[in-house]
Amino acid sequence: MDVKKIVIIFSVLLMLSGGTVSVLKFLEMGPFAPVTEEELNAEKEVVPDVPPVAIAMDDLYISILAEDRVAATVMIKLSVEVIGKENEEKVTKLLPRLGDSFFKDLYVFIPRVIRRQNKLNADILSERLLMVGKKVMGPNVINNIIIEEVNER
Repeated sequence: MDVKKIVIIFSVLLMLSGGTVSVLKFLEMGPFAPVTEEELNAEKEVVPDVPPVAIAMDDLYISILAEDRVAATVMIKLSVEVIGKENEEKVTKLLPRLGDSFFKDLYVFIPRVIRRQNKLNADILSERLLMVGKKVMGPNVINNIIIEEVNER
């Protein structure tokens, strides 16, 4: 096939997909359907009356490398907050795996944050670790990550 035919086929496909999206939006179908108040209420999580439980983790020591040597070491003291006895048991059982995932992610993430902001922010670290924790443990298991202390040496 020559280039002209490929460009024409691509253009036709692009126009068809654009037309399809326009029709779906006009008719309010599919992903463009209006969201009812009942659906919004169903999506909200129901928080039980059980108080959250904080599970202490071992301190994380992350070395920051620069020019083939250790430029700094960051120590993070944290705990994982869960709601419910079954979630507490699940997190306690998989705590080594969770700690390993935290370490692997922060080993790459911390140098990028320091390069951009020149210091670590506990809120940013907490959100990042919550995201990693939800990926490892699944949704609705970990409620919060509490960063107790961050030291740079």
